[in-house]
Amino acid sequence: MSRYLLMRFLLMFPTLLGVAVVIFVLIRVIPGDVVELRLAGDRGAVSEQVLNQERARFGLDKPVWQQFATWMWGLLRFDFGTSMWTGAPIGQEIKLRFALSFQVAVMATIVAVLLAIPLGVIAALKQDTWVDYTVRIFSIAGLACPSFWLGIVFILTLLVVFKWLPPMVYTPLWVNPWQNLQQLIWPALAVGYRYSAVATRMTRSAMLEVLREDYIRTARAKGLWQSLILSRHALKNAMLPVLTVIAVEFAFLIGGLVVTEQVFNLNGIGLLFVQAVAHRDYTLIQALTMLVAGFFIVVNFLMDIAYAWLDPRIRYR
Repeated sequence: MSRYLLMRFLLMFPTLLGVAVVIFVLIRVIPGDVVELRLAGDRGAVSEQVLNQERARFGLDKPVWQQFATWMWGLLRFDFGTSMWTGAPIGQEIKLRFALSFQVAVMATIVAVLLAIPLGVIAALKQDTWVDYTVRIFSIAGLACPSFWLGIVFILTLLVVFKWLPPMVYTPLWVNPWQNLQQLIWPALAVGYRYSAVATRMTRSAMLEVLREDYIRTARAKGLWQSLILSRHALKNAMLPVLTVIAVEFAFLIGGLVVTEQVFNLNGIGLLFVQAVAHRDYTLIQALTMLVAGFFIVVNFLMDIAYAWLDPRIRYR
C-alpha cells in the first residue's frame, strides 16, 4: 500500500510541471505585447519609456527561460507574484475567494452525495417500478436545469413568497456562521441538485451492474440480510465510478461556477477568472490556472487512495 501511495504521490509533480509549462507557453504565444494590450485604452498616448518601465516592473524584459525559472521558484514558495491588474499580491487576491468557492463546493458535494447515493440505490433495487421512474425523472430534471437558473428561481421564490432575500455580502464562516450559511446554502442547493443528477444516474447504473454479479446471488442464496448485502458487498463495489464522478465534479466547482456566482453576488474563483481575462492580467491567469490544476491533481490523488481502500486489487497491480 505504501509503495502504491508513493508512486501516485510522485506522479503529481511531473503533472504539475507539465501544466506549468503548457500554461506559461500558451500565455506567451498570444499575439501582441501584454503591456501594450493592457494600456491600449490610452490610444497611443503612452510613451515607449512607460512601456519599458511596465515591462521591467513585471519582469517581462528578461529572457523567457529566466521568466519561467522565476515563476517556478515563486510557485515552489507559494508566491504567485503580483497582479498586473490591481498591483496587489496574487495570494491576497485568491485567499478570500478560494475560501468562498471551496465552501460552496463542499456544501454542494454534501447535498449531492446525500441525494445521489440513496436515490441511486433505491432506483436500482426498484428497477422499472414507479419509484425508479420517479428517481429518473428527478435526475433528468436536474440535468436539464442549469444551476444558475435554479438559483434565480430560489431567489424569486424567497422574495415573492417569503418576502426575504439571503445576505448579498459574503461573511466568512468563522466570523458569523449563521449569516454565512444563510447566504451560501442556496447556491449550494442549486449546484448540488445539478451535481446530484449526474451522480444519481451513475449510482443507479453501477448498482444495477453489481447486483447482477454471481457473488451477490450467492450472498442472497446464503440468506444474508438485504441491508448487509448492499452495504458490505454491492455498494462498496459500485462506488468506484460514483467516486470518479463526485471527484471530477467537486474539482470543477472550484473555478466553474462563474454565472452561479454572479447570480448570488459571490466573488469567488470563477468570477476572478473572468475578471483576470477581461483585464488581461496574465500573471493572475497563470496563478489561477495552476491553482485549479493543482486542485484537480490533489483530488485525483485522494481518489486513488479511496480506490485502493475500496478495491484492494488496485494497490497490488
